[in-house]
Amino acid sequence: MRKSAEQILIALAILAASTIVSFRSVYEPDLGWHLAQGRENFSGHIVRANIFSFTYPDYRQRYTTWLADTSAYVAWRIAGDAGIQTLVAAAVALSFALVYAACRVQSAALPSVAVLVLAFFVLEPRVIPRPHLASFLGFAACSWLIQWAIATRSARPLIWAIPVVAAWSNLHGEAILGVIVLSLFAACELARPSSLTRHEARRSLVIAAASAAALLVNPYGWGLVQYMYENISVPSVLSIAELRPAYLPVYRAFFAFAALAAIALVSLPRTLTLWEIVVAVLVAALGFRFLRLTPLIALVAAPMVAIRLTAWQLRGIDGRAMIAAAVVAAVFVSRMPVTAMVRTVHVGGVHPDVYFPRAALDFMRANGLKGPVFNSHNLGGWLAWTMYPDVRVFQDSRLQAYPSEHFRAILEASRSQPAWNALVSGVDWAVVSLPRPNALSGVGRFPPDTWASVYDDGSVEILVRRTGEYGRLVR
Repeated sequence: MRKSAEQILIALAILAASTIVSFRSVYEPDLGWHLAQGRENFSGHIVRANIFSFTYPDYRQRYTTWLADTSAYVAWRIAGDAGIQTLVAAAVALSFALVYAACRVQSAALPSVAVLVLAFFVLEPRVIPRPHLASFLGFAACSWLIQWAIATRSARPLIWAIPVVAAWSNLHGEAILGVIVLSLFAACELARPSSLTRHEARRSLVIAAASAAALLVNPYGWGLVQYMYENISVPSVLSIAELRPAYLPVYRAFFAFAALAAIALVSLPRTLTLWEIVVAVLVAALGFRFLRLTPLIALVAAPMVAIRLTAWQLRGIDGRAMIAAAVVAAVFVSRMPVTAMVRTVHVGGVHPDVYFPRAALDFMRANGLKGPVFNSHNLGGWLAWTMYPDVRVFQDSRLQAYPSEHFRAILEASRSQPAWNALVSGVDWAVVSLPRPNALSGVGRFPPDTWASVYDDGSVEILVRRTGEYGRLVR
């Protein structure tokens, strides 16, 4: 196949795949807050305190994904939900393109395509409208630069990592992990050269150090590092889904890719390098430990796998058979049939009514519900986006935006009605999420002798204190 034809076909396939996973309805409770912060940033000032909350309005924000949030808000202003979905599709498409480019530096086309097919299903569960999509781009870019450094046997391509990390640090905190990958590559090449001379490896270490310094090129400076350090302690406070280990069957594509990577790497032990061992083990371990990091193995280890598949092709395994095997494997590793993915493609739905009903907003506005409100954990961002500044929330899913004691107090109060009554004594109304009841939702914690339900659509329930400002809605 001519190279130009190959590039056109790959580009079309990437655009189609990115559209399928981006233009769909998703449940993402953080999106509302990101849009709300983007709106504030766009108005001319970077958010540095928890302004959307009445419980801790002055609590410092060490770091926020300000540039990603502002970009999402601008996309929304231009085209509404479709603008956000287009932004997601662009980030995903460019990430896939960089992964494929990284594979093609040292690998043949057909093995690279086979790897890309499997990588699609590894990334698919995590394609949601959040700033971590910027980290897809960052990791893929670092992987591409490393492959170019290996191919040219020079540290020079890695220089581009400095501006990449500088931009990345304004988009998402996982830029730190990108610097770690670059540093491990350089350190391993210095300890046990395979593609670089020790002189070039030392230059690579200097570039990695400059990339680390580039992490500070953001409005929060050192706050990015502090934020990521605090993030490590989150599981000790709350059991958050994305910080749990990857599990079956939803993340079976990750497990399958990890198994393929292990088999491919050990199949040719003489070609295995120290940096490949260290980095592959790191990204696999992070994925096994935190499901939010499962995409790393596809973004970083894909070129390693493609190189081995290319070697297999040279030894007689047909590249077309590799693609066929990847397509067959996709049927089993995908968390839903591809046909179902295609059928669910549509414009809109970034705040699906089943979780965030527009009718509830209309009710709040029509009845003048304002001021401090108790809200379920997953509704805080949505209310900040749609009701601020008239409404100030009790909590939301930005765990570093509040002191850990705040969430501990909610969890403790959820086990005692008197304690709960004291917790919500400062509010006269509440908005609770019915589809996702938990200790942070408040569902079942508002006794009918004190509180009255004035709105319930099966998704959201609005309650008011009978003796409070909005008691009139009961009468």
